[in-house]
Amino acid sequence: MIGSHARRSLWPLAVIASLGSALILQACSARVQESPDCRSNASCGGRDGASGGKGEAGRTAVAGSVGDSGGAPGVTLNACENLTKDANEADVDCGGQSKCARCASNSRCTINQDCESDFCLAKRCEEPSCTDKVKNQDETGVDCGGSCKPCSIGKPCSSNEDCSDSYCEEGACADHCHSGKRESDETDTDCGGESCGACADLKRCKVAEDCQSLVCSASACRTASCSDQVKNQDETDLDCGGVCSASKPCPLDAHCSSAADCQSFICSTSGKCLADIVIPAAAVIDDFEDGDLLLPTSPALAGRVGSWYGFDDGAGSSTMGVFAIMRGANSVNGLHVVGQGFTSWGSGVGVDLNDSGATQTTKAPWDASAYAGLTFWARAQAPVTVTVTLPNADTDAAGNICSICGHHYSKAVQLSSTWQRFTVDFSELTLEPGGFPTPTAFKPSGLVSVRFGFSVAQSYDVYLDDVAFVKD
Repeated sequence: MIGSHARRSLWPLAVIASLGSALILQACSARVQESPDCRSNASCGGRDGASGGKGEAGRTAVAGSVGDSGGAPGVTLNACENLTKDANEADVDCGGQSKCARCASNSRCTINQDCESDFCLAKRCEEPSCTDKVKNQDETGVDCGGSCKPCSIGKPCSSNEDCSDSYCEEGACADHCHSGKRESDETDTDCGGESCGACADLKRCKVAEDCQSLVCSASACRTASCSDQVKNQDETDLDCGGVCSASKPCPLDAHCSSAADCQSFICSTSGKCLADIVIPAAAVIDDFEDGDLLLPTSPALAGRVGSWYGFDDGAGSSTMGVFAIMRGANSVNGLHVVGQGFTSWGSGVGVDLNDSGATQTTKAPWDASAYAGLTFWARAQAPVTVTVTLPNADTDAAGNICSICGHHYSKAVQLSSTWQRFTVDFSELTLEPGGFPTPTAFKPSGLVSVRFGFSVAQSYDVYLDDVAFVKD
């Protein structure tokens, strides 16, 4: 009886022990996320259970069957849930070469792919941003698209909103202004709108800025003109200057880029048209508007009479004539002088002021004492020096004073390719030495001629206009 009783008491104890072990393992498995100590508890089993061993991929047997029948069921733990940093993981249960999920922010990492953010910095997963130089979040390109700034041309995109140019074509940001189609906010094909260039004439438009001409009428771009009340083309001011200069040079105080833009033909360094000096009709020697080489005769101005002529040393060649110059709206013609190849003393052009016979023997002095100097407009095809010479009764044979004549009063000025007004005061003149008797001062009361001379070896192509006297 005693033996029989002993056998009966051992069976329940074995069952109890087995069931207790299984219950403990199940409890530990359920608490594995809460109590790291359970992992080291022998009653919970290890990575290789005494009767379990490695199970299916990604799982580890931690307890086997107690018996062939009626034993406790096997208990296993997922390798990505074992709260242990395994060798193939970047951090505990995440990343690395494992099949575990990517690691959360601040977890350890080796490469970007270890992290949920796709951004591993200094071996820690960082929160994604639009400046981390990684394509993450909802970005379509690196740090652009989605919730970040729009992407530039050529970057990946999913919609027009992903692109700075508001145009996504076949998964890449493109310039819709060169697509050959009318799209985005274009008013016509590849033109108009906020981002494309202005449209050519007759193209569709909504506002003036859609058009190259800045003229949008009846939803179409219109051709620019010098009377459209719009500053367009290359006009320097409203409907004047630039291409409009020939027919509509700009008035005083209008904007200008060069003298040709202005009615006055004077453009200041600040880019404004300035007034020219006022020349009374009687002070005009010749404005060449009559188209010939004679001084004005209808009427003769202040009794002056003469014609323009050339003079030279005989070595070279020269031409002279009145040609259209279009120097502003009020000056159509000017004197054109060309010369080269003079080797002795040079060449030039001049006009006698009192010579009805137009010969050397018929010229006489003319009284210019009412004036203080000479003024004229001039320009040259290439920079050149011209000497303004004023023969008078003391230096010219017509005055019947000098015995050694031809040594006159003069001043040199430098011409450029731009029209300029030059003024030579009588007080600025200097006397060429060598004449006899030597005058003591320039006497405008006996003025004989006005000459423009060029020295030896100079080649010149010069325009002269509006030669006149000026007062103080």
